[in-house]
Amino acid sequence: MPVITVDWWQGNDRRARREPAAGVTDVVTRVPGSPDDAVTVVVRDAAADRGGRAGRRADASRPAGDRR
Repeated sequence: MPVITVDWWQGNDRRARREPAAGVTDVVTRVPGSPDDAVTVVVRDAAADRGGRAGRRADASRPAGDRR
């Protein structure tokens, strides 16, 4: 019974959580063949001040034109 955790930046609403949960469940049922009712997906919000991206704090402002 797989349990998959998806961590993403805070600010996504309840509707947005359905997509990763449904997509991950789909992959796990197709690839290893687990039944969908055996797959648990936990979506956790992380505050941007608790992590970083590209060597910078995630809540730091980016230079103009930087889309990373």
